[in-house]
Order: sequence, then structure tokens, then C-alpha cells
Amino acid sequence: MKRTPLLLMALLLVGCSSIETKVDYDRAASFSSYKTFAFKDVRTPDSPISMRRVQSAIDKTLASRGLAKADGTPDLWVVLHTRTRRQTQVTTYSSGWGWGWRWRGPYWNTARVEQIPVGTLMVDLIDTKAKELVWRGSASRIVDADETPKDRDEKVQEAVNKLFDGFPPKS
Repeated sequence: MKRTPLLLMALLLVGCSSIETKVDYDRAASFSSYKTFAFKDVRTPDSPISMRRVQSAIDKTLASRGLAKADGTPDLWVVLHTRTRRQTQVTTYSSGWGWGWRWRGPYWNTARVEQIPVGTLMVDLIDTKAKELVWRGSASRIVDADETPKDRDEKVQEAVNKLFDGFPPKS
């Protein structure tokens, strides 16, 4: 009987660990004309290791989309923003057994309230000639402090792949 609540909680946490992405872009921008990119104004608020991990994932993903990293002046500046916030998660359990509409038998309820860390990566792509934002995407997921560096690499790459799914946008 004790395994059931633990199993349900594990399934709920796995269900909540997905990556949520949002993308917006300038429909008038000519994405086919962009051939190069470089990072601009990279700040490392929490960890330089995390920021290098994100940059590496973006390098791979943009290269797979036909853009090359530029040493000089690129067609696109890539500007990164990160933030971490706490999300309240309430998990309730109930035995819910009994018979009839009045008698429920032994019945118990319990609730667990947790503050779950959620990390968000926001990526801006700026046209260097027009000096205008042409694409913005954000990816958010629950952060597990016990992840190994390999797990973090994989999760970041997964988030960036999902974020850039459908990039460049069709005109």
C-alpha cells in the first residue's frame, strides 16, 4: 500500500519534467539571408560552466541549421538570458476507498507542498545590420540539483533542439 503513493509521486514528477518552449519571430525577416552568428553580451549569473554548456548546444544546433560561427561581424547576434524561479507544486493523495454514497470506510487524505526550481533559458537573435530583434525563444524545465554533468549536457542539448525546432522559420 505504501508503494502506491510513491509511484504516483514519481510519475507526476516525470510528467512535470518536460521542457516547455515558446518562440516568436519577425515574419518580415529574411531568415534565408542569415549565414553567420556570434554570441553577444554573454553574462554568467549562476555558473560559467552552465553558460558554456548552453553556448555549445546552440553552436551545434545552429550549425546543423546551416549557420556558421563568425569571428568578425556576424549576420546575427545571439544574446542569452537565464533565470531561475521557484514553482509551488502541490501533490495530494487519497485512499478513496469504501462503499456506498455515504460510508467511505477508512479514508485518508494527505498533501505535499514543494518549491521546485524551474530554470528558463531565453535566446534572442538580433539582425546586426538592422539592429533589430528578429527571433526570440524560451525554454523552461524543472532543474534537478542531483543531475550529473553528462545529464545536464543532454538536457541542455534537448532543450536547445526543441527550442530551435522549425528554425529557420519559413517566410
